[in-house]
Parts: sequence; C-alpha cells; structure tokens
Amino acid sequence: MLLNDLFVNYTNALRPVEDTDNIINVTLQITLLQIIDMVMTHKTRSSQHYLWIRQVWFDAYLTWNKTDYDGLDTIRIPSSYVWRPDIVLYNNADDQFSSSMETNVVIRHDGQIMRDQPAITKSSCKVDVFYFPFDAQQCCLTFGSWTHNGNQMDLHNALDSADLADFVENKNIIHYGCCSDPYSDITYTLHLKRRASFYIFNLLIPCTMISFLAPLGFYLPADSGEKVSLGVTVLLALTVFQLLVDESMSPSENVPLIGEIISFYSNIAVIL
Repeated sequence: MLLNDLFVNYTNALRPVEDTDNIINVTLQITLLQIIDMVMTHKTRSSQHYLWIRQVWFDAYLTWNKTDYDGLDTIRIPSSYVWRPDIVLYNNADDQFSSSMETNVVIRHDGQIMRDQPAITKSSCKVDVFYFPFDAQQCCLTFGSWTHNGNQMDLHNALDSADLADFVENKNIIHYGCCSDPYSDITYTLHLKRRASFYIFNLLIPCTMISFLAPLGFYLPADSGEKVSLGVTVLLALTVFQLLVDESMSPSENVPLIGEIISFYSNIAVIL
C-alpha cells in the first residue's frame, strides 16, 4: 500500500525537488577497508582500494505520515526505484568506470534516503621514490557529480570523520572551461608510507658496509694485488645491490638517492 502511494506518479529521471531552483545536498562518507594493490609501471601508477561508500540525500516526493501506515518509519527498496546522485570517481584509473554493487536504499518517512555501496576503485597516484626506501606516496580519490553542477547538487563530507582517519578531506568548487556553472567535488588524499625495515636490514646496511670498503683501497700500495682485488670485489658487490634496488623500486622519473650513492662508490671502485 505504501509503495503504491509513494510511486504512483514518481519518476526517477528527475531531481526530486519541489522547486527546480532548489539544490540537492548530498552527504558523502568514504570508509577505507583495504588497499588491495599498488600498480607501478612505466605507463600506470595507481592504487586499488576496497571502499564502503555512503550517500545521504532528501527526496521531497518520498515522504509519508507514519501514523497512516501503522507507525512504519523506514522502508528498504531497490535503488533503481528512486532518483540517485550520479557521483563518480573523477580520477578513475580502471577500464571499468563503475565497479560498485547495486544495493537497496533505506528511505525514512521524512524523505531521507541512505545508500550504502561496497566498491572497488582504482585511482591514479603521484610517485616519488627519491628517498627510497623511506619514501611516502599520495593517492587521491576525487568524487563528484558527472552531470549536475553546483547549482543543482552540492556535495558535503560526513560530519563523523572517524572512518576517514587515513584520509585528508578537501572540498573543491571548480569552474571548468566548458561550462559557466561551478562544479563541486570532494577529494580524499590517502598518504602511503613504505615499511622500510626489510630494506634496511637486507639492502641499506650491507650496501653501507661494502661502500666503506671502497675508500680503503687508496691506503693500499699501488703495486699491491689486493688493491685491484678489493676494487673489483667492491664494484661487483655494488653492481649487485644496484640491481636489487632497481628490482625493488617502482618505475619513476626520479633517480633515488640510494642509487646515486651506489653509483658514487662504484666510481671510486673503478678509480682503484
């Protein structure tokens, strides 16, 4: 009975506002559950995440008096029945632009609609490996409406930011060259820091100890065979470590500091 009364003249193709000049306020909440993968190649630099996305808005046409329906205050129906904000990930790096699952929406008697979706997203990242293995990367998730400008839909971050401890939230109002109207979006910046303990004990410490051997060759007699042996041994060892650094690192335009140090001591070994 309630569904028939609510949807008898309802259309999900139009914004649910009584006045077309009214703005629909959509509250967005992102919960990061897992970082699935980091893809770092010469062509692609992206991170894949498992998220819970919550959207909350009010539909002016989906309200009812609880007393008329035995105190029923909420209903759950397929999301395809109602109008939904067309919020997408702007900096999507996946071939499939939509990777979220369609779920039911919860409609409250006062017209509030809550939509929770699990989603797997892939976004582009900025990569700087200069301080490898102590480097930190930033990955941004920028959400916004694909067709509605800021005069039709406004985005807000959820007031409860407990689930956003790993994010830095920033709301933007952008004017694009194609359009005169402003567009609002919300950008979450995810800061990723490499765990360096493995590289410290298996790469940095051995490489440092071998590097200290290179200058010792200057104190050996010039006609000593040990001087040549030391130089060749240090050069080969540093070459191996250079290969290990290349395999451990993600491709980047910047040369890491550790690579420059290894090259410096390799040159010393060549001089010997």
